[in-house]
Amino acid sequence: MEDQKSVTILTEYFYPEEASTAQLLTELASGLTDSLDVSVVTAYPNYHDEDRDRSVPRRETHNRIDIFRARSTRFDKDKIPFRVINWLSFAFFVFVRLLRHGKSDDIRLVLSNPPILPFVTWALKQIRGTPYVYLIYDMYPDMPVALGVVSENGLIVRLWERGMRLLYRDADCIVVLGESMEHRLIKKMAADPEFDPDKVEIIPNWEDEEFIEPMDKSDNEFAVENGTRDQFTLLYSGNIGRFHELETAINAVGELESRGRDDVQLLVIGDGARKPDLVEYVNRKGIKNVRFLPFQPLNRLPETLTCADASLVGIKSEMEGMCVSSKLYSSLAAGMPVLGVVGEGDEVARVVRNHDCGAYVQPGDAETAADVLARWADDPNLVSRLGQNARATLEKNYTKEHAIESYRSLLGRVAAES
Repeated sequence: MEDQKSVTILTEYFYPEEASTAQLLTELASGLTDSLDVSVVTAYPNYHDEDRDRSVPRRETHNRIDIFRARSTRFDKDKIPFRVINWLSFAFFVFVRLLRHGKSDDIRLVLSNPPILPFVTWALKQIRGTPYVYLIYDMYPDMPVALGVVSENGLIVRLWERGMRLLYRDADCIVVLGESMEHRLIKKMAADPEFDPDKVEIIPNWEDEEFIEPMDKSDNEFAVENGTRDQFTLLYSGNIGRFHELETAINAVGELESRGRDDVQLLVIGDGARKPDLVEYVNRKGIKNVRFLPFQPLNRLPETLTCADASLVGIKSEMEGMCVSSKLYSSLAAGMPVLGVVGEGDEVARVVRNHDCGAYVQPGDAETAADVLARWADDPNLVSRLGQNARATLEKNYTKEHAIESYRSLLGRVAAES
């Protein structure tokens, strides 16, 4: 591999973790090894509670990827102070690792999460001139400000914004996941004459279309085991974080119950910081047709993601342009209509509208969401058509090969220019 350019991917989550970020970046790294010498600096598993007791080697090779794990802290990520400590320790050990062992002609592909990590690549570029590509999954400090975690006018955010402007300005390339993120970033940097908007590139995330394929509920063992076969089921599968919006769908099911309809249910598969509150809310409201299950093993994803009739992608409207939910792509792969409970300009709403593969509802509009679910439950032909459109949308726009080829081309350009 002496004649190959090298790229180091910096990410908190990677193989063998089962978080969507880990899966995506593992697939990306594996796909790039035919043209690049790929290495990864990551943390020890920490996404699920049980991961903290998991034993993995500090160094290993997986699918021709050289993996190095930094010995950062692994406190409970659902508690914000502990999460920040994890971020700080991880960023510190990554900086030390790259300062001691990194090559100046190496390209760094750095993820936006944890938000302190990209400043490591910025600092190393100032010290050694090492190029970096900034991959934005979540925009900071925009997200914590919108969630009320930090004050927009506080000193921390003002300093953070200044740092982000340096980070954006000096990146060799910036990757965003959709048009709404691109618009937000370019608008944010419009007053900076040193920022080049042409270096912002849209590369959407993806789903492995061979791993997740449409499956009839009658052939789905998970559907049989969990009672989704004979009842119209809206599925939410994934992390239940602070910016995910499930209340509208929950209230929509409650609205249908008040109309005398017990033939529609919401199944929530996953865990996260807000799950206990949502479970308590459902119990307090006495909504019968909302059920919760824990995260399921990765090898059952082809069943869990196809055990329903429609898929929920819910993001708080305040998050518009700050992220794109990875649940969009798994929903499309499963060949089910997407109920997007998101802001009007959100990427999910744009995809649903442009490709006629579901419905878009404003967060908080439970009555309209209930109308949509009732219409879908009464019209299986409509559900089938929307589901077929969803799968076709994935195959045309959001496959793994589409994304890998885009990253291969981008990294090749950065290598040629550096």
